[in-house]
Amino acid sequence: MGQFDMSYLAVMLDMAGCPNRCRHCWLGDKRNGHMSVDEFRNIAAEFRNWRDEEGNQIAEMGFFSWWREPDYRDDYRELWALEQELSSPGRAQRFELLSTWRLARDADYARWAATLPPQVCQISFFGMEESTDWGMRRRGAFRDQLEATRRCQAVGITPRWQLFLTRRCLPELGAFLDLLQEYDISSFFIGGISPEGCGFELEDERMEAADLALIPEELILLSRDGLELLGRPESELLPELLSEHAAPQISVPVPSLAVDADYNVYPNIAEPAEWWRLGNLRSDGVDAVMRAYRDGTTPGMIANRTIPVSELARRYGNPDSTKLYDRDDLICRFMHQWGMEHDTRDAL
Repeated sequence: MGQFDMSYLAVMLDMAGCPNRCRHCWLGDKRNGHMSVDEFRNIAAEFRNWRDEEGNQIAEMGFFSWWREPDYRDDYRELWALEQELSSPGRAQRFELLSTWRLARDADYARWAATLPPQVCQISFFGMEESTDWGMRRRGAFRDQLEATRRCQAVGITPRWQLFLTRRCLPELGAFLDLLQEYDISSFFIGGISPEGCGFELEDERMEAADLALIPEELILLSRDGLELLGRPESELLPELLSEHAAPQISVPVPSLAVDADYNVYPNIAEPAEWWRLGNLRSDGVDAVMRAYRDGTTPGMIANRTIPVSELARRYGNPDSTKLYDRDDLICRFMHQWGMEHDTRDAL
């Protein structure tokens, strides 16, 4: 990880989980739990009270009551107040994420969310109704996304639609374009799919170079980033990666940890897989977890800083593949494939 950053750390608790099991989700298919407010307070205290060998502590901390679906619990107002109480001043934040499940069911939720920044809500689709229900693995999900859009618009929240393109939804793009216009969506982008967590399961549906010609030009023009997030064919990216001898060094701008419903803790830089897991707060304790994070001692973290990208590309790259990847997403796929092999070897 390089020099450990003691200035700030975010800790996210998966207190309630998520109503969906989206096929693109890099966070995988974790079980939903029922963490109590007391558990939230206790976990926050454990991290706040942690000291290294020289008595130093994290200077500022942010605590979040969700990891996958924000505001999934009925007491979301109280939890937001608790996040502010437990976090360092100004470190409790809202993001361009709301629970579209709750937006479709709780009329008061949109009005409450409209009083807070940033007054933008990301709403995901996999195409039209059947494809979106398939993509989110929940019947009625598509209708929820539309109702969430209407309720956002009614209170002045900007709905920011994102479309996860797969080969499955290509025949529906004309109808989806009509839907964008019907709902007068001004903020729209075509999202890329990271091939880790649940997203790795979508590899058979991943867009290929020849599929780009099937995307309506008007849809591309409406997309904030055009088709940039879809990336380039693996066959084009591979020569570059084969000559890159540095390690992946996957990282995030803000140091953060995620605690699942079983108290397992993961560095929030990659999928929450066993080879990244830092430990368990109940069985290992916060000190062991923080030392593993600081020292980067999990198999995934060691691989992340030691295995050359060129070696990963040689081992897992396909020079004949025309599947489209963002460069970093392709490296994430290699890391996932390495992790699966490592995990299998460990099990033998």
